[in-house]
Amino acid sequence: MNHRTQSMAELAVFTGTAFLFSYIESLFPLPIPVPGIKLGLANLILVILLCRRGLSAAFAVSIVRNVLNALTFGSLFGLFYSLAGTVLSLPAMAVLLKYAKKHPQLSLTSVSAVGGIIHNIGQFITAVCLVGYSAILHYLPFLYFAGLTAGVLIGLLASLCLQRLPQHIISSRN
Repeated sequence: MNHRTQSMAELAVFTGTAFLFSYIESLFPLPIPVPGIKLGLANLILVILLCRRGLSAAFAVSIVRNVLNALTFGSLFGLFYSLAGTVLSLPAMAVLLKYAKKHPQLSLTSVSAVGGIIHNIGQFITAVCLVGYSAILHYLPFLYFAGLTAGVLIGLLASLCLQRLPQHIISSRN
C-alpha cells in the first residue's frame, strides 16, 4: 500500500472513531440543565491527531465527522455551530502547541482547555448571528465554564493516551 492510500485509510479510521465517540456520547447526555453542553469525547481524537499528525489531519477528520454527525443525528444548524467551533479552536490549538514545544510549562491540558473555550466562543458567535446577542448573553458564562472543563478533561485524557501510544502509531510520515 502506498503512503497516500495508507494515510487516507488511517484518517478514515480516526474519523470513524471520532464519529463513534460522538454517537456514544449522544446516548448518555450529561445531567446538566443547560442545553447543548457535552464533554466532546470526539475531541480526544482531534487533540491526539493535532499532536501527532498536525492541523490538516485534525481539521480533515473534524470536518468529515461534523458533517456525518449533522447528517446522522443533527441538523444543518448543528453543523454550523460545530464548524464555527472547529474553525476557531483547531488553528488556535495548533499555534499554542507550537508555542508549547518551546515553552514546556504550557501543557497539552492547557492547550486543550483554551481550545474548548474557543470552540464554545465560536458556537456563541454563531448563535448571536442566528438568534441575536441579547437572547443568549446569559448563556456565555456557562459556555465558557463548559469549554474550560471539557477542554481540561480531554487534554488530560489525550496526554495519557499519547504517553501510552508508541510514537509510530498516529504519527506523520514526513
